Amino acid sequence: MALVGWLAACGGPMEEAREVATTASALDCAALSREVHHRIRPTNGDSLYTLNANEAANAATTWGYTDNRGVAFRAAPSTGTGLSPVYRIYSPSRSEHFWTIDEAERNDLMQNGGYTTNENVGFYASKTPAACLVPVYRYSNTALRKHRFAITEAQRNELTAAGWVSQGIKFYVAPESPPPVDTKFTFAVIPDTQNEVLTTPATRLDHRLRWLVDNRSTLDLRFVLHTGDVVNWDTPDHIQYVRASESTEILDTAGIPYVYAIGNHDTAAVCPGGSACPGNVNANLRDTSTFNAYFPLSRFTALAGVYEAGKIDNSYHTFSAGGLDWLVLNLELWARTGAVDWAKTVLAQHPRHNVIINTHSHLTGGGTIEPRNGGYGNNSPQYVFDQLIKQYANVRFVFSGHTGNAAYLASTGVHGNTIHQILTAYHENTSNLTRLVEVDTAANTFSTRVYSPMTNAEKQDGSKFTISHVSWVR
Repeated sequence: MALVGWLAACGGPMEEAREVATTASALDCAALSREVHHRIRPTNGDSLYTLNANEAANAATTWGYTDNRGVAFRAAPSTGTGLSPVYRIYSPSRSEHFWTIDEAERNDLMQNGGYTTNENVGFYASKTPAACLVPVYRYSNTALRKHRFAITEAQRNELTAAGWVSQGIKFYVAPESPPPVDTKFTFAVIPDTQNEVLTTPATRLDHRLRWLVDNRSTLDLRFVLHTGDVVNWDTPDHIQYVRASESTEILDTAGIPYVYAIGNHDTAAVCPGGSACPGNVNANLRDTSTFNAYFPLSRFTALAGVYEAGKIDNSYHTFSAGGLDWLVLNLELWARTGAVDWAKTVLAQHPRHNVIINTHSHLTGGGTIEPRNGGYGNNSPQYVFDQLIKQYANVRFVFSGHTGNAAYLASTGVHGNTIHQILTAYHENTSNLTRLVEVDTAANTFSTRVYSPMTNAEKQDGSKFTISHVSWVR
């Protein structure tokens, strides 16, 4: 490929979008620990990127790279999981060093682009993004016939202002100074709110969500779960859904990610007064059209995938907190076998995520796994536990509501992992109870309590406890 043609093909917005859309399946982030120094030769604008401290120290006096830009980023000196070589080549005719993670690009430039000097591997980086990494953009300057990297927005803006043109993201590295990891964070679990939307306004629901938003920083709140029965029943004017939707706009506006499990009262199976609706009750249980109309997929900002198009019933959501990756699996009530099989593929594809399962019915009020399907569901929670939950080593939590008040059960999965199953299902009419779960990834603990923002009181019924020696997925 001629040099002009190569410059045109080096990348741009489309390539950037494709790169950002990918995710690293497995990556040894700790390996990217060596500083990559950046030096510039003012006489021609050539950049030198090196993790060789001696080369960096001698760059000014020996080769004239007198502009010291410090540490550009951190990379690995040798290969590791998820890492690829970044090749270093040199063009005598252009007086330019060049780095690329694309072996085909390197070979083409050495054959056709005038980069005749192979300086082997400069360092190792990732071709795909990960939570611990930052993207490296490559910029070109046709007047100088040079290329340069930029990591921060300020660096990108500086190059753009000077006439350099972005060629998109070329690889991923660790930042120059890794930000300190805050190992503590909180997620909230909202139990059945069906009695909170019977009147306008939904005062208790509004108050709870407003309290979560107002205390977001203090809690370091990262995610909100609702275990189902958001409403009590549907009516021709869908007023309970209207109230629940309007209250939830508090979370939407604040940008706090959340997901709502669907309870039996959120389906066409329950009619006004709580009685069973006419028709096939199992088919009605799977009719969640009204719920999904008021809570479309677009509202769930951490959404990563669904079982059925346009339905939140079975979905998974991802976020990062405490220096770790998390996956929330939202599972339908008394799940169908197809939904369970779909969930298996999700967990199998995310082995490095700590999994939180959110569903309406799992534990009984007595703290055992529910062995029945409610009489009109499909598979029982016991079936879901046996076929799905206990089969995957990265499942850490299961949250449910539906019955009883509060319960906790620790079970061991087939891979030896402890599965913490927590029931929260108060149907009170005077408070807005909320379970708060604080995770500490450094101390390997989590603490949980049930708190009512409206009464400023905690439940003293055994629902407050701390679990130590938790083995988080890292």
